[in-house]
Amino acid sequence: MELKTKTILRLRDALLQSGRRPSVVLSPAYETLTREGLLSPEEMAALNRVDPLGETMYLMMSADGVIDETERDAVRGAIRGLSDNLLRTGTINVMVENYAKRAKEEGRDERLRQIAEEISEEPTEAEGAFALAAAVALADDEIADEENALINKLADWFGIAPERAEEILDQLQEDDD
Repeated sequence: MELKTKTILRLRDALLQSGRRPSVVLSPAYETLTREGLLSPEEMAALNRVDPLGETMYLMMSADGVIDETERDAVRGAIRGLSDNLLRTGTINVMVENYAKRAKEEGRDERLRQIAEEISEEPTEAEGAFALAAAVALADDEIADEENALINKLADWFGIAPERAEEILDQLQEDDD
């Protein structure tokens, strides 16, 4: 599957730009509030809404066993964008810590199975997670074999037929032409 489409590259660049931007409030308070479950109702709703997409991006980011700052920036930018900037860096850091913990305790395939159960009923959400994962795979300008294999696995787990997965990536490229 061709991941390096112009639109995916543009999406990656936007995610990196947003992810590198510091939060309005630079404080460990958001990490503490998140860990204690004390976010505002709006923040909790945003967190719950973007959580499966964020975890999918984390699983892609960690697929090759190396998580670099560029990939973190892409995930942070995507979560900020998906939450309409409601979720701050401290909250996102705790989200990523939780994703790492779940992946370690349960394994990548189990996490994908659970995420797939949650989002595969809604094709738009599954396809969005698929496209975001592809953008994260490109964040460091290299697509490792493990990342390429995972994008194919994601299509399968999320109920996206191989032809549709190719169509999504092709459509992204056509949208940019």
